[in-house]
Order: sequence, then structure tokens, then C-alpha cells
Amino acid sequence: MISGENAFIRPVSVLMLAKNKAKYLRTGAFSVVEGGQAELVLIEPGSHDNSRNVCEQIANEFPNLVKLVTSEDSSPADGLNNGLAKANGSIVGVLNADDIYLPGALNQVIDYFDRNPNIEVLLAGGFLINEISGNWKFVLPSKISRFSIGLSGHGSLTFFHQGMFYRKERFPNIEFNPHNKINWDKEFLIRLFQANAKIGYLKLPLAIFRINNDSLTYQGFSAQSIKENAQNFESMLGFRISFPTAQVLGQLLRVFKALRLVAHTTAIHSKKYIMTTKKSSDE
Repeated sequence: MISGENAFIRPVSVLMLAKNKAKYLRTGAFSVVEGGQAELVLIEPGSHDNSRNVCEQIANEFPNLVKLVTSEDSSPADGLNNGLAKANGSIVGVLNADDIYLPGALNQVIDYFDRNPNIEVLLAGGFLINEISGNWKFVLPSKISRFSIGLSGHGSLTFFHQGMFYRKERFPNIEFNPHNKINWDKEFLIRLFQANAKIGYLKLPLAIFRINNDSLTYQGFSAQSIKENAQNFESMLGFRISFPTAQVLGQLLRVFKALRLVAHTTAIHSKKYIMTTKKSSDE
């Protein structure tokens, strides 16, 4: 079942998994539709809580901005594929129902792609907040390379999927892997990377990634499933991390990430930092 078929086409479509997320849905959904620039695709294949009713209420409140996809799926990644098939926007992003975009974030995304027509994938920063411990941190995306992805098991990669957007029309055959139930978003990025996507970077924070008792991240996965997932990535990349210096290289890339973050933070807090609208790429 699909509702909202008569929605006007917006430049950005945001896919949101809504299963069993009733208490978070309105906040997350409103952060997408508040500026009227994005289409929200709610994916609700059948919940044990009140998620379906909340989704229907949101779709009724914003009939020109919200689509509701209620097709059954076999996994979160399979659900994202169902949503992807119905997304009208030329630019697509994914936001967890318990996460939120910061005010003006999607306008920044549209502006970035308008100013950089050659860029096909945008990786931006954001905030990670652990609502259980109370800890938080600012996250900058890593520069994507075969090494940074291949050595990610040693901490070489920071991938903030709430800050990732891509031009859907340039990669019509790339989908999420429905068999990957751990980090389908990372695998999706690898597929884009292997398709030679031109990647741009934005240091602005676009979203807040919330870790709570209902997060898949918090619930965790078995050591065996994580190992098998890592082996799958190694196979995809043709990159083995068993060589003697792998850990050292991974740590060096991790240090480089930290230095980039320090440089960025220093610039923000220095007197030389002036908030202006850039006309060139922030890459």
C-alpha cells in the first residue's frame, strides 16, 4: 500500500524506517518536512506499537510532503529499497525515526548540490548523542578511500549516515543489501564508491544521531555476525586486513581523523573564523 501518490516532487527525498518507533516519529518526521523542501517517505511494514497510526496521521497532515509505504519487508534494508523505489526526489538521504535533522539542514544539502553539480555523494557532519550515558560528540566524515574503508575495523573510518545524500538518478541500479542486517548503510556507501561516485564533504553538522534503548546500535550484534559482515566487506573491496601493518595503518588514519577534527574545532574558536556563505565547494 502506498499513500501520498499525488505529492509534489521535491528536490530531496528522505527515507525513514518507522517500524516500532511511535514515540519518536513526529519529532523525526517534522525535522524533515518543516522547511517544505523535502519529501518524506515513511516505511512502516507492520509494528507492535502505534507507529502505523502515527504515520497515517503525519501523512494526512502533510499530504503533499509525506508518502507512507506499508509493504511487507524482510529486513530494514529491504524496507529502504521499498521506500527508494517510491522516492521522487533526485537527491536521497536516510534518517532514523529516532534521529533529527538540524534546522535548515536540508536547505544546506540542496544548496551544496546546486553549487557542485559534479558531486554525486555528499558526506556531512553531525552530532552523536548517547542518551543513556549522557555523552556526546561532534562527528566529521572521513575522507573516503579504499584504505579508510578497508581498515575501518581498526577505527580508520567515521561514517555519519544521517549526513549522507546521493544523486539517485545517477545510480539507478544501486540498492541496499536486504541480507545485511548490521550496517547496510556502510555497504551502500561502498557500492557507491565502487561505482566511482564523486564524493564531496561538508563540515557543517546536519543531524543528530541519538543512541537510546530502542536503537539497533545499542542493542548490538553477535561477534560472529560482525565478523561475517567484515569478511563480506573485505570480499567486496578485495582488501584483506590480515597483513602485519594493518593495525598500524588503521591507527595512523585514525590519528589523521582526529587532527582534522582538532583543526576544524580550532578554526571555529579562533578569532579568524567568520561565518560566511561560501560560493565554492567545502570539499
